[in-house]
Amino acid sequence: MKISWYIKRLKTFSFGEVFYRVRQRVQTHVLDKRLMKRAVPPFDLPKSSIIEDETAHLEYPIFDKSVDIFKKIDWHLDLSTGRRFPKSFAHKIDIRSDQYGSAKHVWEVNRMQFMLHIAMLYKKSHDVKYLDLFRYHLTSWLNENLYMVGVNWYSNIEVNLRLICWFFCWETLDVGTACAESAEFEEFVTEVWEPLICEHAEYSFNHPSLYSSANNHLISEYAGLFVAACAWNLPYRKARLNYAKAGLEREILAQNTEEGVNREEAAEYIQFIDDFFLIAAVVGKRAGVEFSDAYNKRLYSMACYLNSMLDCKFNYPMYGDGDDGFVLRPDAGGHFNNFKSLLASFAVYFDSNLFKRADVVWDDKNELLFGKKGREKFESMKDSGLGLSPSPITGDENRFYNGHYIFRKSWNEDVDGYNAFREIYLHFDAAPLGFLSIAAHGHADALSFILHVDGLPILVDPGTFTYHTHKDLRRYFVSTLAHNTVCVNGKNQANQAGPTMWLNHYRCQMEDAGKVFVIARHDGYKSEGVVHSRKVEFLRENNEFVITDKLTFSKKATVEIPFHLHPSVIAELQGSTAVLKVAGVAKVQMILDEKLPYEVRDDGWYSEHFGEKIPTKFLYAKMNCPVGYSESFVTRLKVL
Repeated sequence: MKISWYIKRLKTFSFGEVFYRVRQRVQTHVLDKRLMKRAVPPFDLPKSSIIEDETAHLEYPIFDKSVDIFKKIDWHLDLSTGRRFPKSFAHKIDIRSDQYGSAKHVWEVNRMQFMLHIAMLYKKSHDVKYLDLFRYHLTSWLNENLYMVGVNWYSNIEVNLRLICWFFCWETLDVGTACAESAEFEEFVTEVWEPLICEHAEYSFNHPSLYSSANNHLISEYAGLFVAACAWNLPYRKARLNYAKAGLEREILAQNTEEGVNREEAAEYIQFIDDFFLIAAVVGKRAGVEFSDAYNKRLYSMACYLNSMLDCKFNYPMYGDGDDGFVLRPDAGGHFNNFKSLLASFAVYFDSNLFKRADVVWDDKNELLFGKKGREKFESMKDSGLGLSPSPITGDENRFYNGHYIFRKSWNEDVDGYNAFREIYLHFDAAPLGFLSIAAHGHADALSFILHVDGLPILVDPGTFTYHTHKDLRRYFVSTLAHNTVCVNGKNQANQAGPTMWLNHYRCQMEDAGKVFVIARHDGYKSEGVVHSRKVEFLRENNEFVITDKLTFSKKATVEIPFHLHPSVIAELQGSTAVLKVAGVAKVQMILDEKLPYEVRDDGWYSEHFGEKIPTKFLYAKMNCPVGYSESFVTRLKVL
C-alpha cells in the first residue's frame, strides 16, 4: 500500500487515537499472529448427497454474480474477477488495491446468508440432506479459514455478520432437537460449530472499531456480540453481554440524530444500520434483556425517517455509499428491498400501523424475527395508505430534517377512467459530508437533489458501483460532478484522500426555510473563492419546483451544472427547454436558465446496485465566470 495513504490517514487521527492504533497494532500483528499459529488442524468433511449430485444446482446472488450453494464453495475467490485472495496472515493482506480482486465480493459469500436459506429448506422439508449440506459448508469454511488465515478474518464487521446469521440458523434448525435426533449433528455442533462461535465472539470483543473508525462497523460489533451472548454460553458471557448492550445504547444515540437521520450520510446503509439495532432489541427481548426507553425512542425516530425517505414504490434517495449489504437475508433470488421489509418489522415492533403502508407485506425475514405471533399482529393491523401523516413542521406531506429536506405531494387522478395514484417526491441534500474525521461513506454531494415522479426515478444520484477496485470509477461516483449540484473548477467540494476517506470536509448551513422552500449554502469552494447557495421551492398547486443557484466569485472560476437522468429517461432538449420522458410518456418539463449553454451528454454512469453500472445521460452546462461576478441561475421543474 502506498505510504501516502498512511500519511493522509494519520491526518484524521486525534491524539487519543494514536495510542489506540498502537495498541490495536499490537493486537493484530503480534497477539493475533501467535493465535494463528495455534489454529486447529482441518476436520474431515461430512458427506453430502447434494454436493455429490452433479445435477443439483442452486444459484445464490452475490451482487452482479452468483454462487452455486449446492456445490463446493471457494471461500477466497472473488467472483467478479476470478482472482483469489491468499491464505496468509489476515492483517497483511492488501484489500485496498485490486491486486487480488474485490474483497467485498469475497466477504459477501462468507457472510453466509445462504446458510440461512439452507436451514429454512431443512425446516420446511425435514430432509436430512439439507442438514448434511449445512454441516459440509460450515466444516469446509473452518478448514479453509483457520483463525487469522485469509481475508475473511480481516474485518470485524464480517465476523459479526456471521454470528448474527448463525444465530438465526441455529434457531431455524432447532439445534437442540436436531442434536437429539442425530449423533453426527451433535458431534458437529460440539466439535465444529460451538468452538467457531466462541472464536468469533472473542475476535469481535478484541477488535473494536473505535475513534475515526467508529461507524457502522462498531454497531455491527456490538450487535453481533450481543446476539451471541444472548444465545450461547460464551466465555465471560455476562461481561460480554453487558459490554455489547452498553455499546449499542451509546451508539444508537451517537450515530443517529434525534430526528432519526444516520450520521454516515449514506442512504442505503440506513436499512443495514436499522437492522442491527432492531435485531439486537428483538433478540434481547426474547432473552429477557430489555433496552432503555431512550434506545427505543431513538429507534422509533430512525423508523420514521426511513419511512419518510421512501417514495411510493419504496425507492430511496441514493445519497452516499451503498453496497447492498444485509444483516439478515433469507431469500435466494433477485434484489431484496430491505427498506420495505423493515416497515413491516417496525409496524410489529412498535405496534404501529404508521409503518404498514398499503403495499407492505409479511416476508420470511419478519417470520424469523417475530414468528407466528408477529405475523398475526401484522395481519390484524389496518394499513395506513402511504403511511405518512402530516408533518409537524410543515403541516403537509413535506418532511424537513436537519440537512435532509423531503418535498412530497400525493393525490389520486382520473387517467382514462382509471383512478391512478400520483406522487411527486424530491429529496434535497444539505447535510454534512459524513460521519467522523474520515466521512468514509459520504459523497461530495452538497446541495444536490433527486426527483421521483409516481415512484419512477427521474433526476438521480448515480449510486456507488465499487469501493476499492476500478479507481477511476470510484472517483467518478463519489465526485461533485456526478451529482445534481454545482461543480467549481472541476474539483470536489472536499478532498478525496482514499476510496473511503475525505479530508477538508465542507460545512452546510440552512439559511432559511418555510413550508414550501429551503435555502442552504456550503463552504466547500472557499479555497476557490466561490460561494454557492441553493434555494428549492415547491409550488404545490402547480406541481412545480423552482431551483435557484446563487454564486458569487472572489476569484476567476469555471462552473459546471449537471442534471443526471435515470437510464430509463429520454431527454428532448430544444433551446432552454427539456422534456423528460419515461416509456414515451412525458413526466417532467425543465425550463433551464437561458444564460447557460445546456447540452445532453451520454458519458454518465448509474449504479443502482453494488457491482453493477450502466451508462446514462445528463444535462450539462459549463460557464467561465470572472472575478467579482455574482449571478443567480434558475431552473424550473414542472411535473406533468
